[in-house]
Amino acid sequence: MLRKLPVCAALTLLSTLVFVSSGAATEKSEQPVYHSLRETPTVQVVRKARDSIVSLHVKKAGLSRDIIGTGVIIDERGYLVTNRHVVNGAERITVRLADGQETLGDVYHQVASYDLAVVRIKVARQLKPLPLGPAADVQVGEDVIAIGHPYGFTHTVSRGIVSYVGREIEMPDGNKLTNLIQTDAAINPGNSGGALLNMNGELIGINVALHDKARGIGFALNADVVQRVLSRDLSALKLYGLNHGLTCRETIAPEGAQRQQVVVQEVAARTPAATAGLKQGDCLLRVGTCAVHNRFDVERALWETRGGVKIPITIIRKGLELTIEMTLERPSLASNR
Repeated sequence: MLRKLPVCAALTLLSTLVFVSSGAATEKSEQPVYHSLRETPTVQVVRKARDSIVSLHVKKAGLSRDIIGTGVIIDERGYLVTNRHVVNGAERITVRLADGQETLGDVYHQVASYDLAVVRIKVARQLKPLPLGPAADVQVGEDVIAIGHPYGFTHTVSRGIVSYVGREIEMPDGNKLTNLIQTDAAINPGNSGGALLNMNGELIGINVALHDKARGIGFALNADVVQRVLSRDLSALKLYGLNHGLTCRETIAPEGAQRQQVVVQEVAARTPAATAGLKQGDCLLRVGTCAVHNRFDVERALWETRGGVKIPITIIRKGLELTIEMTLERPSLASNR
């Protein structure tokens, strides 16, 4: 049975309901959105790159303490790039992966004039590589992130800007390094060989040095230079005698998930690439099981491949995605690696 309330009681009840309702709405709307505020581009970049960054502990004759450096995984089979001055003359290289696993490494290749070295490790699983580049469009003033192991403090992240592009410095061994990226991101002993990333999470440089007479000045090898040197020195032809016949170049795509594209610049006559039907202007997406981000990826995709084997190559031609097969020539000389 309904009972009629006095006017004052009804008004009191109505105001109470309005207060409770508006209070609940206010409380709900003012809840802090922790996740969206903390999930910054920097956090996303670090998370993306972390598993590809390793620490190096290098024992050298005559030194009581290990040299500490950083490396970046560039191939899932266990190849990583670092600075030559970190591993040159090493008696023992201990590589520690992001998950804490330790293994021994061997120097696979060195380039003194660029202070570059490639170290190989053997593990029972595929690793996560971080592709090189693009770095052709690096801008002075843009934000960058350095990841490394300064003074042994593993996976240290620092942030700064690009201070200059195209710097030249002379190293203690007398070699001059050119086309360097200068940054004010903190780079200290132990950062050598580590990653310099832009805010897209792209590897634009390999940290190489800090200036001994100034604070807040560090340098990184331009990633375009690194991949060009590696694709030349560690080509399938040099390592295994496998001649594919392709000359490639990188271009910056105006849009798309992958900003840097690898385009066929030239196809040598009477080579496996020509026989397979590859043409100038083809955009390479994948060679074998390897995704192609730069011309170095084309070479490393063919490492450890036997002559006479058919390699599937995925391309884009005139807007259409195609997969063709290229049969590599048998090696004319055996690999000495």
